[in-house]
Amino acid sequence: MSRGEWKPRRANGSVLEAFRHGRYNVRDQLGHYVKPESQADHPCHHHCCQGKRPHPKNLPVKLNRQYLRSLSGPELEEELGQYTSFIDTHEGGFLQIIAEIDRRDESEKRAAARKTRARERRQHRESEWSDEVYRQWLLAEGETNGYMLNRAGKAADIDERTLFTGPESRVAKYASQELLDFFDTHPRPTRAAFLGSAYERRAHLAGRRVGASRTG
Repeated sequence: MSRGEWKPRRANGSVLEAFRHGRYNVRDQLGHYVKPESQADHPCHHHCCQGKRPHPKNLPVKLNRQYLRSLSGPELEEELGQYTSFIDTHEGGFLQIIAEIDRRDESEKRAAARKTRARERRQHRESEWSDEVYRQWLLAEGETNGYMLNRAGKAADIDERTLFTGPESRVAKYASQELLDFFDTHPRPTRAAFLGSAYERRAHLAGRRVGASRTG
């Protein structure tokens, strides 16, 4: 054979060679070429599969994690139902879905636990606040000899306990001078001071009145 003359290539038995000759003309779910089209859902005989797993249409062997996390609850249950039917051949995908369901369950449990702890802390602070209001009221009653309301407060039949938690303007309007002197050295246990912002709580502990300054 002269130089440059065409020479037929010997078949090497590769998938690519078989594809070129038309023996493999359909891709399975892993992207492998199979023959003929009727074999698309049958076990793949390529090296990676070794004939042990079929690839049903639109049922990947492995699912994308972002895709799984984007599914709603009902959609995830629907995916699980499909993979349950092929658990022997698509165990990887099935376990991925189970893992995602478990992850969501654990996340919901942690969120519920955080809410429960937050609610318990809030209730504890509420109880502490109520106790402190009562303690301060008893202390003020002793130091003021019971004179906690001024003339306007008595005329309006004000509950003196409301002066311990209400707005500063209410204190200025209805508190006696004895009670005003008491509050100068004993910060009022207002709700904001116990349950408000960090600044408000620090102000209470530092002995400063929270809010507008008392006048008169």
